[in-house]
Amino acid sequence: MPRGISKFSSGPSLPVKRKHDELTSSIRKPEAEGPPLKKQRTQGPNTVQQPPVQKPPTDPSMHAVYDKMAHEEMLKNPKYAALVDDAAKASDGKPVNVVTKDQVHGGMFYKKDNQIGLRPDLTGPKRASVMAFEATNAAQQKKFSKVTSDAFQNELNAVLGKPAFGGDLNARRENFAKSMERIEYDGIKRHHDVMKHGIDNQGWPKEMDRFGKRLEGADPSFDSYWARQNVANKQTGKSHSDVYRAQFDNIHATAQKAVAESKAKQGIK
Repeated sequence: MPRGISKFSSGPSLPVKRKHDELTSSIRKPEAEGPPLKKQRTQGPNTVQQPPVQKPPTDPSMHAVYDKMAHEEMLKNPKYAALVDDAAKASDGKPVNVVTKDQVHGGMFYKKDNQIGLRPDLTGPKRASVMAFEATNAAQQKKFSKVTSDAFQNELNAVLGKPAFGGDLNARRENFAKSMERIEYDGIKRHHDVMKHGIDNQGWPKEMDRFGKRLEGADPSFDSYWARQNVANKQTGKSHSDVYRAQFDNIHATAQKAVAESKAKQGIK
């Protein structure tokens, strides 16, 4: 396991003067856990007050120390170190922070905040594995950005009545989602490469390689991966690809608004 951890007044952080200190873990003061005590009705002098039911803690600080330890341990893998370097370069040298966050999917990369969000129920090797996968998304920001900017320009053309590639609105929405998922699939293959090296050379738990069996079995190609990403979640009724479809709809709406505002300034109806 990792060596000792140094702590600072603001909470755990990566050691100073390290080459790979781009991936850090933020921490806040923990909130009180569990619901407030309620007054119990008395049945007599021997009544015993029942203890409150404790809820699992969800404050970002609950996993901060583990995230830091896992990151330091994984840096011993040169392939992971290279991945973290790429994530930092894609973020213009800004640190990619790791926080615990309630969200639909287990892990998400939030470009605006340059932040990897991990659900509170992710623990152990699986948590470290998801953290590494979201680092692949961070490293591929420029690819995601290009697909997004190209889609916006294409939607501007469509709204203005100019030639637009990709077919009608529904077809363009599907093309956008598929292009974004293809980038993620490339990330999955890189994640597998990183995890396999760690398992073979650093003694990492085999469950760290979350996608190895899929790439060898269920997802040997992008087409099979794309089909699985469109299976709806039983709880939410939404698939992973629906996140990108919603993003496309926002792009289209933004293009419509931009064209309407431009016409209004020019006095064009």
